[in-house]
Parts: sequence; C-alpha cells; structure tokens
Amino acid sequence: MKLNKEEIGRRYARALFEYAGEERQYEPILEELLQLEQVYQQIPDLKNIFSDARLSVLKKQKLVDLMQQNVSPIMQRFLQLLFDYQRLDILPEVVTAYQQRFDQMTKTYHAVITSAVELDDQQVTRLQAALATRLGANQVLVETKVDPEIVGGIITQIGDQIVDGSIRTRLQHLNQVLLNN
Repeated sequence: MKLNKEEIGRRYARALFEYAGEERQYEPILEELLQLEQVYQQIPDLKNIFSDARLSVLKKQKLVDLMQQNVSPIMQRFLQLLFDYQRLDILPEVVTAYQQRFDQMTKTYHAVITSAVELDDQQVTRLQAALATRLGANQVLVETKVDPEIVGGIITQIGDQIVDGSIRTRLQHLNQVLLNN
C-alpha cells in the first residue's frame, strides 16, 4: 500500500517532534518550519523543483544548502534527511502535522468565528475565554470573518467541528418544520 503525502508528512513530523522534545526545542523548531513554509508559499514551484528528475542532485543540494542557512542544527539535519530520502516536496505536510502535534501538546485551538457584523475586541476576547473554558484549552486563537448573509448570531468552527448559531440556519429549520406540517 502506497502512503499519501499527508501520512508521510505525519510520520516525518512525528519523528521531528520527538527529537525536538528530546532537545527541548519544540517551539523554535515550529518557528523554523513556519519560516520554511513561507519560502514554499513564496516560491510555489519549489516542491516541483525537488521532484524534477531533469535537475541534477548537485543543483538540488545547492538549494538545500541555501535553505539550511540561518536554521538550527536540528533543522539542518532534518532538511538534509528529507533531501536524502527525496522527500523535500512534502515539507508543507510536515509543517501542518508538526503544528497539530504542537497545538495538542500546548492545548491550543484554532477557531474561525463568522458573524453578520464585525466583532469588537471585547466580544472576541469573551468568545475566546468561553471557548477556552468549554474546550479545556490553554489558548484559543481566533480568526474572525464577516458574512452578512447569516443575518445574526455566530458560526464557530474548530477543526472539523462546526457550531452554527446563525439566525439564517434557525430560519431555515423553522421553514422546514412549517413546510412539513
């Protein structure tokens, strides 16, 4: 059975996370991974460059050497490992999986809150506190969105869990009940 990129990324992230833990470097390694992810975002073809058979190993190694500048010895070894096993194309998946492990360890949740109108800072702070209490979280990072079509209320999404408290959804449910009777 062939593994997909996400599963391979999770395996490499798990190994890096465990090693970072042994060295007590969880957060610095996460910061370096996020910086490398930005490089991948700024140069979208980078993933393809590392998997392109037309480029020589020497040219690819020069790119890796550039990426290894200004990172810790742990990250230098990790990048070289990915290169040696021809896995540099999965670095974005590694970043995602490492971030998830880090968030689990630190009990950090990421929430997207959609409202009909812009929420002020005090409302966001109260929602963060309520979510932290409900989830048993140390920290809840909130991204807010405005969607006037929900009419009122809020929609909260944490991971793949959605709590829809919008007026639009309530009206839709009421409409269904009235039509079915």
